[in-house]
Amino acid sequence: MRNVVIGLLLLFPAIAQERLPAGPGRETVKKVCSACHSAENVVGLAKTREEWGQVVGEMATQGAQGTVDEFNDIVDYLTEHFPSAPPVNVNKATAHQFESDLGFTAKEADAIVQYRREKGSFKSADDIARVPGLDAKKIAARKDRFTY
Repeated sequence: MRNVVIGLLLLFPAIAQERLPAGPGRETVKKVCSACHSAENVVGLAKTREEWGQVVGEMATQGAQGTVDEFNDIVDYLTEHFPSAPPVNVNKATAHQFESDLGFTAKEADAIVQYRREKGSFKSADDIARVPGLDAKKIAARKDRFTY
């Protein structure tokens, strides 16, 4: 439970709460989550309704204080304001798309595009993981967002 609480502390620090977009559920997110979390990380996340439900469900099972209706409001809010982004075709994406859509650094994005130019199209996440300087864990975390 301690690891989940520490992880959740990274999700919604109080100083970043004003970055949460206005809308139904915002106050519930602040009320239920603000004791432990920051909006800094959630602002950059994109998840499906099911994925947000799993995150909120994990919070609830680890002791987050809220009603079923409040947890549902949080899932609704997060789904509306931080939806899952469409997949990225890694064989057509520009360096900018690797940065903005997939969260790679500029250096990593340039390396991916250069490697693709030199070696040809990617057929799997394993191919992308062969790009020098990339962290295999970072590739694995994004592989569901890749199309070929």
